[in-house]
Amino acid sequence: MSSHGYTEKRPALDESLTDAEYDRLEAILRSLPGEDAMNLEEMDGFFAALICAPVTVPLSEYLPQIWGGDETAPFAGTGDLEEFFNLAMRYWNYIARELGSADLVFVPWLDAKAGEEFPRGNRWAEGFLRGIEVCREGWDEIFEDEDKFAMLLSVLCLAHENDPDPEMRTWQTPPSMELRKEVCTGLAVSAQMLYDYFRPHRIREGRRAAGAARQTKRKIGRNEPCFCGSGKKYKRCCGGVTVN
Repeated sequence: MSSHGYTEKRPALDESLTDAEYDRLEAILRSLPGEDAMNLEEMDGFFAALICAPVTVPLSEYLPQIWGGDETAPFAGTGDLEEFFNLAMRYWNYIARELGSADLVFVPWLDAKAGEEFPRGNRWAEGFLRGIEVCREGWDEIFEDEDKFAMLLSVLCLAHENDPDPEMRTWQTPPSMELRKEVCTGLAVSAQMLYDYFRPHRIREGRRAAGAARQTKRKIGRNEPCFCGSGKKYKRCCGGVTVN
């Protein structure tokens, strides 16, 4: 991947992408060389699943999945990787805001191919399933309960529409436009229901992580080097700060 020369100060990770930045992110994803690399539609579904999940998945575990699973990032230099990271994480935060806000409506990003009246939604659904597989054990209660499993039906219908195994395919003949629209609309409903369902799980996990961090945090001695990297003793630096 050639360098793009993206050297200006990057926007904060809570800033929404501009139209030009959406186009740039889409272009970066299209240029990824990996056979299993994601396009923007698939990454949207992938991120949605990870945000809905009952557990927090480390960035190092899921980011390589975007460019096909290779641990080595396929970028020409640090600047290109930093650009991609900034755009991708801002995209993540946008999805998280939509799913987590009572005032916003989550809308999956679905791409209609040239000549098609309506998007198929297959790549989004495939991306969502890839997100589930990153932390599959956390989703067991959804797959093991028929009523809860129903929340995934729209995703599974579109993910398996063109399955290599004919017996796994959702439809033997192409669905009508009305049915496809109904199932694609169901993707948003499924994601929101799953996000809401797993919310208590994420809260409990967050509290456990915070508690563990408090228990393992080592108290800094007053004569030890300050953690801020100033080179001064802690008592002469951050340890001596007075707040009025």
